[in-house]
Amino acid sequence: MFDKWLDLEEQFNRGVISRRQLLANAVKFGMTTTAAYAFVGAVSHPRGVLANEVVGARAASGETLNAVMITIQRAGDLGPVDAMISGLNRGASELNYNVRVVEALQGEYQGALEASAAENPDLILGLFPPMADPLERAAKQFPDVYFANLVGIVPEGTPNLKSVWHKGQEGTYLAGALAGMISTEQLLGVESDTLGVVLAVENGEQHGYLAGYQQGFKATNANGQVIFNVIGGNAPFEDPVKAAQLAAVLRERGAGIIGTSGGKSQHGVLSAAGRSGYLALGMDNDQCPQYPDTCIASTLVHLDQWVYDVMNQVRTSSFTPGHNQVGLVEGAIDICPFADADHKLGSQLPKVIVDTIANMREQILSGEIKVSETPEL
Repeated sequence: MFDKWLDLEEQFNRGVISRRQLLANAVKFGMTTTAAYAFVGAVSHPRGVLANEVVGARAASGETLNAVMITIQRAGDLGPVDAMISGLNRGASELNYNVRVVEALQGEYQGALEASAAENPDLILGLFPPMADPLERAAKQFPDVYFANLVGIVPEGTPNLKSVWHKGQEGTYLAGALAGMISTEQLLGVESDTLGVVLAVENGEQHGYLAGYQQGFKATNANGQVIFNVIGGNAPFEDPVKAAQLAAVLRERGAGIIGTSGGKSQHGVLSAAGRSGYLALGMDNDQCPQYPDTCIASTLVHLDQWVYDVMNQVRTSSFTPGHNQVGLVEGAIDICPFADADHKLGSQLPKVIVDTIANMREQILSGEIKVSETPEL
């Protein structure tokens, strides 16, 4: 009877069937959804020993802890997922954790959480807003496991559950203000007072980014206007082709600079900038080194540090449940060092522009500038 499971494993390892097909066949052969997820996890991430041999009570300082990261966006995005995996790996190295990453497809979120929690890890990290409700349910079902929703919002009141959300508008405000000065002075070949923005979806996070771009751009360009469009669809953060197409539409509508909103999709906007005749603003990581001829600056979202901080809280028994919002003051958001010598475009800008952005940054830190998260739609 076990031959069919071994055959599925062999087909998956040879690339004959996909992860989704592996899951479907496991259910077809009589597994419950939870068991099927556990099987898929075992095939795609083989363990050296059984779970009950490595997971124990909350660790003392020298004991190895176990953490699972569940992402609804695929790794390899050169953006938020890769950044959070980097933080996970840093935590594994510096804080003595065994870690693994699970990529959950739409419709799999609850099953992936329950299957992972059934292994009794110390911490489960669920990424992005759609994981909030499944995490809340899992946290109540597995009270001995810590859960965290990164880039999400969970309700208060569950002692083993927290969320971290960011004031992304503070970073895009600075990027928008920089774009506004470049367009006003017609620098770097920009001859338009229009800033375009390609959003992935319409939700709180993406609206915050748009709001920051709008307020920053108009703060430094009195004649400026901000236009935007939305990728949407089944994989809005993983569709660089559509993102590039939408950026071209914004260019046709007059945008000289186009801002991105993160994920793998942003690379469609960034890579198409040269041939479509616009400059771009990156997101998540510093995209300027990868696109030196077209990326002016990037909004930095230090997601790797968020992951590390939660892992450290579990390690030091200082886990704080509930919702946490972080921004420039907390070091969670920033603008890249766009004027450094290794930034081709930004290093060409007049010092007064660089200093203006530095002063605006200080004004956000001091509270003199308050950036609304509500955009003009």
